[in-house]
Amino acid sequence: MSRPLLIIIAIIGLALILSVILFMFGLRPNTNAPVTLEFWGVGQDEVFWRDTFFRFRAAFPNVTVNYRGFDEKSYEATLINRLAEGKGPDVFFLKNSWILTHKDKVFPLPQDFLTFTASDFQNTFTDGVAEELILPDGKIVGLPLAIDTPILFYNKDIFNSAGIAALPQTWDDVVRISQKLTKISPAGDVIKSGIALGGFQNVAHAFEIVSSLLLQAGDQIVKRDASDVILGARAIDAFSFYTSFADPGSKNFSLPRQAENSLDAFTEEKAAMAIGFAQDIQTIREKNPHISFGVLPFPQQNGALRPAVYQRYFFPTVSRMSHYQGTAWQFVHFLASQSEARTFVEKTGRAPVRRDLLAQTPGVREQEILHAQSLIARGWTVPDENIAARLFGDTVNSILSKSASPKEAVARLREQMRLLLP
Repeated sequence: MSRPLLIIIAIIGLALILSVILFMFGLRPNTNAPVTLEFWGVGQDEVFWRDTFFRFRAAFPNVTVNYRGFDEKSYEATLINRLAEGKGPDVFFLKNSWILTHKDKVFPLPQDFLTFTASDFQNTFTDGVAEELILPDGKIVGLPLAIDTPILFYNKDIFNSAGIAALPQTWDDVVRISQKLTKISPAGDVIKSGIALGGFQNVAHAFEIVSSLLLQAGDQIVKRDASDVILGARAIDAFSFYTSFADPGSKNFSLPRQAENSLDAFTEEKAAMAIGFAQDIQTIREKNPHISFGVLPFPQQNGALRPAVYQRYFFPTVSRMSHYQGTAWQFVHFLASQSEARTFVEKTGRAPVRRDLLAQTPGVREQEILHAQSLIARGWTVPDENIAARLFGDTVNSILSKSASPKEAVARLREQMRLLLP
């Protein structure tokens, strides 16, 4: 072998060795060198996290965590822009419905110094989050703290006045009670809605509700590896059922799609039932302190072998651009520990996803429901949440306007969704 070639090989080899050393230096935390982690989140302010940072600092005295909180509406765009500029955070919250879109910005959990395998993940957390945060290639993109799932609100006074003692558990129950409570004038105007459902723009959390119905129907929506869109016959049934509540020609008709927002209608006691999230409870009570309402699990199909409800959540993960990836993952691992996850759940009112926390019985009715739903909660591989939600809305509107049959509308949705796949 010639001398020049040997020199070239030696240079390449040295470069590779230096790259590995520099990489491992960033990956393996130096327990003495001071490190500052930039941490971004949604909804909570710095005060919310202050005690958490204090406890982490006690375990890792050399690490300082700086936090910035954002409003959800502006968060995604700001995060992506700053990461593109190389000025983003080391640790940030990512929404589960953004995984497919932004997984390339994440540094997956490294196994060579922080041993937490896919098997450990499945033994620690619920199946629903495991299906989303463990990618098809086995890499772990984040550790969850808690989730939200939709729940059913019902007006106790309206139910009692109508003599309804048995509360709804299934969709058949909801349909039967809604038909009994819905009041329509001779002119065809809805005076009282049994359930505020069926449209899209005027129904709060319509994307999550329709997603829940699709998952309950057994439609995967998009294959987990994002290779194709499913949306078959079961999806047609799900969309047909959902839109029946806003179809004046259906016996399920309960809420015109031009009506006010579903949760506003419920809060003003114009609707006997509505679907929302735990975060909506306080808003309803603030807007109408006199309303008497209860909370029930999200309705399921009769005799469902695999009950399901859609889950949404933000989870902490580590930026691919971080210079302190090892320390950042230690921080994420700390946040998802039993004690810290319990604190997060107690402060936010969300449902835990750690199995050891779910094994504990909460003392509040709403939390009992959310705990139980954590075990049946699922997500799906959303290619682009904003566009997917718009396409869901277009599908609902085309069915309600009779511009397309449910079969035609879902077929169009399927083809449009395929265009979003990577």
